[in-house]
Amino acid sequence: MRKAISLYFLAALALAAPAWAGEVEEDSTLPSTEARVPNYIGSVGLITAPSAYTIGDRTASGYISGNADFFGGGVVVGITDRFEIGIGVLDLDDDLGGDTEFLLNLKANLLQEKNNWPAFSVGVVDVADSLDADPGWYVMASKYFTRNQTDQKFALKGHLGFGGGFFDEEIIAGAELFFKPNVTVMAELVADEVNIGARLHWKAFTASLAWFDFDNLGGQLSYNVRF
Repeated sequence: MRKAISLYFLAALALAAPAWAGEVEEDSTLPSTEARVPNYIGSVGLITAPSAYTIGDRTASGYISGNADFFGGGVVVGITDRFEIGIGVLDLDDDLGGDTEFLLNLKANLLQEKNNWPAFSVGVVDVADSLDADPGWYVMASKYFTRNQTDQKFALKGHLGFGGGFFDEEIIAGAELFFKPNVTVMAELVADEVNIGARLHWKAFTASLAWFDFDNLGGQLSYNVRF
């Protein structure tokens, strides 16, 4: 059943991508503290939780990340403003099998964020089921809860969704607080685990530190570029 649902979302992503290929990116009214960065498993989001946002049209982000359980890296590419592909590898700790696994992640934004409603996206983490946990399909909504003025000094962003497979058929929730110009703090609930972290942004670079389930420290470095 889980694999059938995952394949359904994968098919939806594949069909949706061409429809958005010709769309023009709208002018953004989001705060200047906005930052779209890959999470630790290669999808734009928080720590392991995805968000409803994509990396952006003609934008790519390379990253390396890890903690005591894994070390990995990859790249997330915005094919259009509403569709992203993440390609990466994970080198797992011996307790998790000790293998190096290839990851393919896809995300499609179905509804862009407006003043009165959130952004809404569907996606799949580990499409090929390299981690043997069933592909992690999800649906996510993301929304700013502060005034969308570009000169404000901070911004609060919330995320809420549901996921199966990798996400264990549980609620996915998170919050990010952006401080102008370069600091983000975040917290999330994923598969009954609570993770917290912080990010420091400098030009196109982002460095993060995360505390996984209040037990395991990890770090990440990413670099965004437009093409």
